Amino acid sequence: MAERSYPADPAETGFVLFQRWLGAHYARATSITSFESVEGVLRGSISVGRRWDLSVTLLDTLATDTSFEWEATRAAIEERLDLDGRAVALWVPRDASLPAGEPGISQIVAAVEHANTLEDGRLEVRRPVALYLRRTGTEGSVLTILGGLQPHWAKFTNRVPGSFQLQARDLVRLPFSEEEREDLVDRIVLAAGQPEADETQVIPATDVWTANELGAGNRSCILGTPKPEDDDWSASLRRNLRKLLRQAAPGLTEGQPAARALVVLGASTYAAEEKLSWALRGMDPGLYAGYHLITVIADGLVKPLLLPGRSALPWDVQFG
Repeated sequence: MAERSYPADPAETGFVLFQRWLGAHYARATSITSFESVEGVLRGSISVGRRWDLSVTLLDTLATDTSFEWEATRAAIEERLDLDGRAVALWVPRDASLPAGEPGISQIVAAVEHANTLEDGRLEVRRPVALYLRRTGTEGSVLTILGGLQPHWAKFTNRVPGSFQLQARDLVRLPFSEEEREDLVDRIVLAAGQPEADETQVIPATDVWTANELGAGNRSCILGTPKPEDDDWSASLRRNLRKLLRQAAPGLTEGQPAARALVVLGASTYAAEEKLSWALRGMDPGLYAGYHLITVIADGLVKPLLLPGRSALPWDVQFG
């Protein structure tokens, strides 16, 4: 077996996730027959039903966001996961940091080992973190939040006795369970009413990342970006995606596959908030007009953006 190099290529991991989604969606046996990944563009072929060929172009928007420090850190974590016999795709939420050494790396590996399996097949990787609450004034009833709970500030209005500040920078992604989210809100409100509210109180919480089991024969891969999600990043996403589409365009004239698929891989804290679909819809449709199937992958989910009608693809005829 050839020696593995680190870090892993996110495009290859995205290709595996797409292949598995394709087989499940169309209830057909699928296998990867070939692929080549160069500078953020992967071109590959998937055999469907052992009879048809699907040509796949995967655009890795993460490739343009990376840094030397980020690549070195994820390489160290990937190698540890592989040594422990795990093959997972671990999705790092936006604005989350990767531990550059111990004990952080071991804590990440242990969290993956004890991850919960969700109904949609993804893994819930749970990491304990601390929140810091302090009253800043006796007037009003408002909570100022720094960190992952910031979009939920309104849930605390008129529920806390005074003005408070919550430092929650280590809590980037909330648990999947709505009940657990509400419990956290209730615990923060309860802490705000304690006699020691003027002193900093430590509130335990759980930061939750997403992962996918990749199965035997695959390798672990960390997927994410060190860049914050701001206006500059949103503009660069559109530019980079347009560049990748043009870079991939020559491949549309190669061969005569049964169908062609476009897959776009990117970062998002929550799958429901991914910006890849939005960026594609805002572009000239001519850039991706040659594809029969278009999906995006973020936060461990493959999301269809363009699906042909029933029986439009040759392997779907029997189910029409």
